[in-house]
Amino acid sequence: MKRSFAALLLVASFGCSKQPEPPRHVLLIVVDTLRADHLSCMGYPRPTSPHIDALAAEGVLFERAISQASYTSPSMVSLMTGRYIAKERLDIPAELPTLAESFAKAGWVTAGFSSNPLVSVENGFGRGFAPFQRIDEYGSDEAIAQWFASVGTKPSLTYIHITEPHDPYVVPNGPSEWRERPDLLPGDRAEYLPRIAKELGLEAAERDIARIREEIGGYDDDVRYADARVGRFLELFAAAGLAERGVVALTADHGEGLWEKVALMNGQRGQALRRGENPTLFNTLMPTHGNQVHRELVNVPLVLRGAKLPKARRVATPVENVDLFPTLLELCDLPTPGGLQGESLLRQLDGSKARKDHAFSFTRFNTTVFSPEGWALILPTAEGECGEGIRLELFDLNKDPHQRHDVSKEHPDVVERLRKVAQERLERGIRGQMKVNDASMAALEQLGYVDKIERENLRRELDALSNADLIAKHLNMATPCPERLLAAEVLSLRTLETPEREALAKLVPFETSRAVLDFYEQLLAR
Repeated sequence: MKRSFAALLLVASFGCSKQPEPPRHVLLIVVDTLRADHLSCMGYPRPTSPHIDALAAEGVLFERAISQASYTSPSMVSLMTGRYIAKERLDIPAELPTLAESFAKAGWVTAGFSSNPLVSVENGFGRGFAPFQRIDEYGSDEAIAQWFASVGTKPSLTYIHITEPHDPYVVPNGPSEWRERPDLLPGDRAEYLPRIAKELGLEAAERDIARIREEIGGYDDDVRYADARVGRFLELFAAAGLAERGVVALTADHGEGLWEKVALMNGQRGQALRRGENPTLFNTLMPTHGNQVHRELVNVPLVLRGAKLPKARRVATPVENVDLFPTLLELCDLPTPGGLQGESLLRQLDGSKARKDHAFSFTRFNTTVFSPEGWALILPTAEGECGEGIRLELFDLNKDPHQRHDVSKEHPDVVERLRKVAQERLERGIRGQMKVNDASMAALEQLGYVDKIERENLRRELDALSNADLIAKHLNMATPCPERLLAAEVLSLRTLETPEREALAKLVPFETSRAVLDFYEQLLAR
């Protein structure tokens, strides 16, 4: 009889002793907006994460884990389905099996707890969980404690998603030590911020740098608050008797910008300018997340701990959050559904060469690929090139960890190799039109995703127009490129009559966007 890889790993770990039983309890904790490099166990100078540090010391820390998007919804769709994303979306496609459904199908009891309003029943994240409950970010953990106590001897999967350290970086009645004592400017910002302010002609840089120090201190206070909550969840898990035969997986849905790169106009930078604010260092650089895919936005913590897993192991090769689905199932000796695109991380723990050679992340504006040698390629999507003028960039993270110097012209062979990886991921990824319900619109507003609300409102306006009006009013060259692209996308889902096809054909000679032309060609070729 063929033995599972998990069983072989356990035999290798324990020699000829009796083969341990697989875990019967899984605790998956997702900490929203948590950059890996702001954890003490990743070398950060502030003691932000004592509980996560202890968890890593008792298990395996994957140092180069990459989330599959830089904001919550698409990242969590990918994690919960074990598939890549090739189209920005808020909901889990109904036809794809989820992590929780796989455990429930195997007879495990399951429960989900989320304080992030986008991770909701309405968006499909409750599938397979019974119960799936919205929790207060700053309230009691009694519901979680009661769930753990109710599990008893039944095998269980528990998923907890907390929203801190999401912006704004203030916890009610929480720690504020580093906000009040902002004495740290991490990374290369001490050199970068004055330089970029001078290059962009921004005034009052010193005032803005002081404010950035304060906000980073607030973020670190929030990280420490989130870490304390993680410690509490681990304590409750152990108190219920579930830890001895349990496995804990901890990760984040994405990282945070914290003023390391110039922001895209589609986002808070553009909103500030539309409000009439003068450009400043504070409102020109990327403060939060979404839309971009630099390292600080997608390199997340990933820790696995269990009695049968190695202790104090650090893995430096790239891995992805999409790998968690097959990893947890294999670790628990449960069947894996077909079609998963992630790969079990257990194969990285037996000393052999890692199967996964690259890590991938996506937004509607750009994608990135990280290689095991330390390269990071950023490619513009159609909308990124059309609306933001994003260009291809290649970075050597070994020499340039903050991604300041594009070396794509010096290494065309690397660019081509990583471009093929990105294309392969996009071809395999989940597509389909993003569906935004009213609850999600309210959640987007609550979390500050104004740009996504504006885009969805425009999509709804375009959806209500006739084909003729779409072509005449929104596909002429007087319309901004992103709006033309969205109008062409809406039109691509419809059937065109002969007069409409003729009107569209007349626009082709004047269209300057390759992305919009691609839609035209598809429509006219039908």
